[in-house]
Amino acid sequence: MALFSVKRKTSASQDKSIAVRAKTSQKATTLIRGGSSLLGQVNQIKAMVEKNLGQFKDDYVIIRNQDELHDYFAKCVNNGVVAIDTETTGLDPILDSIVGLCLYTPNEKAVYVPINHTSYVTGARVDNQLTEQDVAEEFDTIIHDTNIEIIMFNAKFDMRVIRNQLGVKDIYCTWDCYLAAKLMNENEESHGLKALHKKYVLNGQGDAFSFDALFKGISADKIPISSFYLYAAHDAIITYELYQYQKRFLYYDATQPNEARNGMNGVSWVFFNIEMPCIKVVCDMEDNGIRFDFEYNQFLKDKYHALLEDRVKQFNAICDTYSDDIEAYRRRMGVNCKLDNPINIKSSTQLAILLYDIMGCQVPVDKKTKQEVRTTNEATLKSLDNPVAKAVLDYREFSTIVDTFIDKLPDCVNPKDGRIHCSFNQYGARTGRFSSENPNMQNIPSHNKDIRKMFVASDGYVLMSADYSQQEPKVMTQMCGDPKMIKAYQEGKDLYAEIAALSFNTTYDNCLEFRPDGTTNPDGKNRRSQAKSILLGVLYGRGVPSIAEQLGTTTKKAQAIKDSVFKGFPAIPQFEEDSLEMAYEKGYVTTLWGRKRRLPDLQLAEYEFKWKDGARPDEDLLSFEEESSDEFDNEVPEDRRNYYVRKLRQAYFGQKRKIFEQANKEGIWIVDNGAKIADAQRQCVNARIQGSAADMSKLAMILVGNDKRLKELGFRLLIPVHDELIAECPEENIKECSERFAQLMSEAAQSRMTIPIKCDVEITKAWYGSVVNI
Repeated sequence: MALFSVKRKTSASQDKSIAVRAKTSQKATTLIRGGSSLLGQVNQIKAMVEKNLGQFKDDYVIIRNQDELHDYFAKCVNNGVVAIDTETTGLDPILDSIVGLCLYTPNEKAVYVPINHTSYVTGARVDNQLTEQDVAEEFDTIIHDTNIEIIMFNAKFDMRVIRNQLGVKDIYCTWDCYLAAKLMNENEESHGLKALHKKYVLNGQGDAFSFDALFKGISADKIPISSFYLYAAHDAIITYELYQYQKRFLYYDATQPNEARNGMNGVSWVFFNIEMPCIKVVCDMEDNGIRFDFEYNQFLKDKYHALLEDRVKQFNAICDTYSDDIEAYRRRMGVNCKLDNPINIKSSTQLAILLYDIMGCQVPVDKKTKQEVRTTNEATLKSLDNPVAKAVLDYREFSTIVDTFIDKLPDCVNPKDGRIHCSFNQYGARTGRFSSENPNMQNIPSHNKDIRKMFVASDGYVLMSADYSQQEPKVMTQMCGDPKMIKAYQEGKDLYAEIAALSFNTTYDNCLEFRPDGTTNPDGKNRRSQAKSILLGVLYGRGVPSIAEQLGTTTKKAQAIKDSVFKGFPAIPQFEEDSLEMAYEKGYVTTLWGRKRRLPDLQLAEYEFKWKDGARPDEDLLSFEEESSDEFDNEVPEDRRNYYVRKLRQAYFGQKRKIFEQANKEGIWIVDNGAKIADAQRQCVNARIQGSAADMSKLAMILVGNDKRLKELGFRLLIPVHDELIAECPEENIKECSERFAQLMSEAAQSRMTIPIKCDVEITKAWYGSVVNI
C-alpha cells in the first residue's frame, strides 16, 4: 500500500487518549524524596533567600485577598506601567499550573500574589491565597479599561501562562526585556534576566545569584510563601529596572539624528514594529499546536524498525565476509577483545576495530594535531568508501529517523488535547531567525516525505502552506540593486537561469532545466546549477573550495565560474565589498529593516602578543635590546610584534607552528585571530540576507496572524519554517483563505522590497501529503 493512501481510523478524541496513555506509561522522571530530605532542601532555600534577599523583607509585600490586588492594580493604572512575572510548577504553559503572580509599579512596593502554593508536608493547598478567577477578574479590568504599559521578560511564556492558567485571553506585553536585550546585543554571554540586570543596572557589581540549582527537584508550589515571595517579587522589580535602562536606547525618536543614537533608530524600528507585535502571533501558534497522527506514526514505526533490522542484517552479512579475519583478531586479543558477536553496529569502538585493525583501513590524521584519530564519523566513513562504511552510513540514516522522529515525536504530544505544542524562539539565531524545540519543527526532514506526514489537519480542516519562492536571492537582489537581476524578477524569469545566460554568454532558454516541450535539458540544468551554487555560495559565505565540492569540480574551475558570474553581475561582488566595509567600519551590518548583526571579531588584530607569564621576563633572556621602562614592562615591544607578524604572513600554515614555538622561547605568547576574523568575514553577507529574510517572514506572520477576516474564517497559523508559514482552515473556507493568505504574504514585504513577491499556497490534509484541489 502506498504511504499516502493509509486511511485514518482515529479521531481527535482518540488521539488525545493515546497521548494520555503515552505520557502516563512513561517512566517517572520526577525526583521523589523522603520527607526529611525535602525538609532539608526547603530549609536550604529559606536560608539562601534570607541571606541574599532578606534586606528586601520590608520592601516586598504579599497580597492575599482580592481587594488588595484591586488596589494595587489601580496604582499600576495610575502610574501607567506595571512589570509582570509568573511563577509556575514547570515550563509547559498548558500542562503546568500557575503558582503565583509578581507585580511591580514605580513608587510602590513589589508584590507577590500566591495562587497555588501547597504544603510540602501534606500536599494540601495553603490557606489565604487568591484563586485563578480572582486574579483573572482584576486582569480584565486593567486590560480592557486602560492603555497600561506591561513590561515582561520572555513575555511569550508569561502571556501563555496567563492565557492558559488564568483564562485571560487578551493579555499583552508592550516591552519584552528579553527581546530588547537580544536586539541591543545578540552576542551577550548570557541573556538571562539576572545576568543582564547585574551587568547593565548594577554596573557589574554584586552577585547575579540564581536559585535554579537549589530549586532542582522541587516545584515552586512546595516552597513556603514566606520565603518564596522575596525571590519572586524581586524578579518583577529587576525586570522593571532593566526596562528603565533599555528604553533609553530603544525608544524611537524620529526627530533625533540616527548618529546621535549610535545608529539605534533602525534597531528601535525592528523592536516596535517586528519583534514586539510578533509575540502575540507566536503565542497563538504555540497555543494552537498541530494535530499528530498516532495511527500513521505506528505504521511508520513498523515500517522503519523493519528497515532498520534489514540494515543490521546487511551489515552482519558484510562482516561475515571478513569472518576469518575477525576470528583471528578475537584469538589474538583473547580476554581483552572488545568485539561483540555479532559486532555491534552502534558501537564506535567496535567499528573502529573492524575498520582499522581487522580490515586495515588507513587511520585518519587530524590536520591540526597531526595525530591519528580512530574516528567513525560520517565524513570519515564517506572517505573510506568500502562496503562496511556504506552499510554503517545506511544504518545511521535510518537510525536517526527512527530515534529522533518516529519513536520520540509521540512523547511530545500534549495529553490535554492530543496536539503537539512546540516552543518557538523568535530570536533563535543571531540573525533574528526563528528556531524551535520540543520538538524542533524546523528540523523535521523535508527530503524524507514520510516524517512530515505525521502532522495532520484537524478534523474538518485542511493544512495550508505558503512560502516565499527564492526569498533570500530576492532579498540579495533588492540589497545589491543589480538592474539585470531586478529586471529578471520583474519579467517573471528564473533568476538562476538568467544569471547563467549572461555569465556563460548564451541564451536564457539554454539555461533552463526544461525545454519548452517539457523534456529535460541537461546542459541548461548544469549551467543553472552552477549559477545557483555561486549565488548561494555568496549568500551563505561559502568559499570557492566549498563551492567546488558542491559542483563536483576543481577549485580552479569553480573560481572561473565565479569570476564569470561576477563579471556579468558586478553588483554582487560590490555588495560583498560594501557589507565587509560596513562591518569593518561600524562593527556591525544591518538588514533591509534595520536589524543589526554585530561582528566584533572583524575588528580584532590579526595577531595579539602577550608575555606568557603576564609580565616581561628578565631582559637578559631576550634576543633584542630594549630600554627598561616601567611603562612598557607588560607590553611586547613593537619591533618584536612587527617581526613576528611579517614572518607569520609569509609562512604557510604548517610553518606557523615553528614560529609560535620560537616566540614561546622568548617568553611571548601569540594569539592567532585569523580563524575568528575569517568566520566574521563569511558572516557579513549572510547576516544581512538571512536577517532581512527573517524580518520579512515575521512581518508576514504579523499581518496574517492578526488579519480580522482570516480569523472570521477560522484560519489559524501553526508553524513557521524559515521562508514558509503553515496554517490550517476549515474545509469550506479553502478558497477565500488561500487567496487572502497569499495576498497578505506578498503585501508584508512591500515596505522595503520593490521587486515582485509572489506566494503560492499549497493545500493538503497532512504536511507534505497529497495536494487537495480547490
